[in-house]
Amino acid sequence: MDKQQAEAVAQAILEPDLRTQDDLRRKRALEAARQSRKRRVAWFTLIGSGIGAAIAHLLGERFTSGVIWRGLAGSAIGWLIMRRAWA
Repeated sequence: MDKQQAEAVAQAILEPDLRTQDDLRRKRALEAARQSRKRRVAWFTLIGSGIGAAIAHLLGERFTSGVIWRGLAGSAIGWLIMRRAWA
């Protein structure tokens, strides 16, 4: 067996593993991007909840409804911003 044949055999053995590694790397990159977007939306939600709590306190509303409704608004804004950034 000469060097070219040995290289061909080694490549034939290793190629499926290399494809699998590339697929895993691609899936992990997509998952990391998704996780990053979710974290950004969570920050918007947290900020919206904090603003809602402050507004509810200043206006004399129920604290929980201020946190919940402004948190939902922050979440919606976050998703819209992330959707535009992703497109």
